[in-house]
Amino acid sequence: MFSTVYYLRKRFMDQAVQQELEPGRIYRTRELRAWSANPARLAKRLVREGRLRQAAHGLYYVPVPSRFGSAPASDAELLRAFFGNSSFLVSGPPKWNALGLGSTAMFAVTLVYNTKRTGEFTFDGRRYLLRRVLFPENPPLEYFVIDLLQHHDMAGVPLADLERGLVATLNNGRWDQKLLLDMAGRYGTKATLALVERALHAADKAK
Repeated sequence: MFSTVYYLRKRFMDQAVQQELEPGRIYRTRELRAWSANPARLAKRLVREGRLRQAAHGLYYVPVPSRFGSAPASDAELLRAFFGNSSFLVSGPPKWNALGLGSTAMFAVTLVYNTKRTGEFTFDGRRYLLRRVLFPENPPLEYFVIDLLQHHDMAGVPLADLERGLVATLNNGRWDQKLLLDMAGRYGTKATLALVERALHAADKAK
């Protein structure tokens, strides 16, 4: 009798889990409490069965089916689950290299600004460099210009080269000058603000 009841409960739970777990979504262990009084044990079993994969301690995701096999969760989903309701911003080479200022950097880690943590973390075999810094909620491209100037050493580009690139793109009408100054004043050092002012002056003289 006991084994029959246990089997039926397990079968019902498995069906509910299968129907409600979303491919590509990250789950914290506690979120599995919706299907089990022992979510840690449920998580381990689902990992053994291949229905979940562990991304980090306490973080699990549902593999995404594809024609090439099961795909992992996205960076955005991993970070969303890790930070919860806290804001975060992915920066670094993907943003900097697209600005056309001369950066061609490549990192082995993903640079992530946030309001909680600083340090290097690994989720699902992927490395993330977290930095606790101020950043705008909806950053314009002008913010990433300032961000690149602030981190020119990480990008491996001399400031003089970036300044020339900034003047050239200003001459082409690439940036909102007022917004660029605002981002420099709010998120840059005095030296960065002075560089932006020089670039704006040089661009004005070239008109």
